[in-house]
Amino acid sequence: MEENIQEMDKPKKKKRIPLMVIGVLLTTFAILYYTNTQISTMTNNIFKKVPIIGERFEQMPSLKEQEERKNKLARYYLTLDEDRAIDKLIIMEKEDKKLYEDIIMKMKKYDLSSTNGLVQKIRDKKIKKDILQREIDSIEQEKLLYTEDLSKDYKKLGLLGTIKGLEQNIIDLNLNFEDVAKIIEKFKPEYSAKVLYYMDQNISQSIKENLHQKYFKDIQNQTQLYKKYIYDMKTLADIYVNKKTEEASVQLQNKNTYSAQDLGTIFANMDYLQASKILCEFEDGEYLDEVLKEIKLFEQLNEKEESIKGITDNINNTLKVLEVYKRDLKTLKLSYEKMNSKELSDLVNEMTSSKPKYKKYKIDEEKSFTITEEDLMIEVLKQLKPKLLSEVISNLDNQKSAEISRKIGLPKQ
Repeated sequence: MEENIQEMDKPKKKKRIPLMVIGVLLTTFAILYYTNTQISTMTNNIFKKVPIIGERFEQMPSLKEQEERKNKLARYYLTLDEDRAIDKLIIMEKEDKKLYEDIIMKMKKYDLSSTNGLVQKIRDKKIKKDILQREIDSIEQEKLLYTEDLSKDYKKLGLLGTIKGLEQNIIDLNLNFEDVAKIIEKFKPEYSAKVLYYMDQNISQSIKENLHQKYFKDIQNQTQLYKKYIYDMKTLADIYVNKKTEEASVQLQNKNTYSAQDLGTIFANMDYLQASKILCEFEDGEYLDEVLKEIKLFEQLNEKEESIKGITDNINNTLKVLEVYKRDLKTLKLSYEKMNSKELSDLVNEMTSSKPKYKKYKIDEEKSFTITEEDLMIEVLKQLKPKLLSEVISNLDNQKSAEISRKIGLPKQ
């Protein structure tokens, strides 16, 4: 009887073996379906043709569509704020590890540096903080706050003060290049660009090597913009130095067109005498003082440039002499207005002769400028009352009348 029972169990065992094989195959297929994109796509394409269930598989994206979606998602994450991107990627990793890895790979293709930074911060965020880690974080936070305070203190010193202060602290070994880089990163990039632009070249280069890559790129862009700004201001200096003094003064005093900083850069790149003549016509004394301070700052920042050295003192000294010249004009005007038109016409003929006389105005031991009697007379005539001026001009011969009228700027008769 036992033999009969054993004989009956044999067919059952034979049936179990195929079922086990089928189970293994189905399990293997399921694993491949959910882990291999090509197999899942091929399977979906086959099942799309099967009645009833085909509609469901019809809605599933193709391999190309899936890759396009991943690429789109990868680009989108790179545009997000760092914290937001990190949060989204952490959630994705928890829900779908494979998708997370695919997205990270694609992000690296678009921006390797930024993606590596995000991955590192994701790892850091997942680390459980023990007491030691909390203490380390506390120390880092204190350093960060200290750096921010230092940055604010340096900014209060102004551009020149910031540069000199940081350079001296590096020389005195109070700060190293890494410390200074962290301080500079707290400034706005346009301010940092100027600081590094005017710093000692060797010190500046060492600081740049310790800056974060993204911030360094921002500074590079701002430096190029600042170089263009300096070039544009120098070009304007060349233009205005060749304009009439009155015209240049009117245009440069327009605060809607030029800032005091603009004017400081423009005048610092002019011939000091022409710059002084234009500045002497400025009507707002307080604004003139502000512009003079900007000229001085530009000179100090560019102290190694011979063409700019001493420009502030030259302008200040010349402005004082021009004030004397203005007083001389006022004295002459009052004197001439007491004459009758015939006497004044004779004086005009005398002072505008072919053999001009000069008056010398001394600026310092080495510099001076001269004004001809004709120049003095022309400037005085410009300030006479219209009636007297008209009588004087009418008493001159035709050639002289036309010449004087032209120089004064009267319209042609």
